[in-house]
Amino acid sequence: FVVGSDGYIYEGRGWNHIGRHTRGHNAIGYGVSIIGNYTAKLPSRHAMDLLRFQLVLCAVNGGGLTSNFTIQGHRQVVNYTSCPGDALFSEIRSWEHFGE
Repeated sequence: FVVGSDGYIYEGRGWNHIGRHTRGHNAIGYGVSIIGNYTAKLPSRHAMDLLRFQLVLCAVNGGGLTSNFTIQGHRQVVNYTSCPGDALFSEIRSWEHFGE
């Protein structure tokens, strides 16, 4: 999935197909990107809310995600990336479902 600053969430492979986002984690999670560089600044509040609330609610209500899910930054499971950027990673660390 990709969250755009235009107010839309774009579907990549979707709910019922295994993605290719993170080796070793593809079968147990969904990959979500927010378009932009978030090393020094955050995405818009609207874009973050689309991910944090709208996409998650859709996933849980549709049975694609358990209600006790964990959010992780890409850098936590891939050694060679700083994704999702320092500013955004700091932000998601404060979210309810963030997991180390």
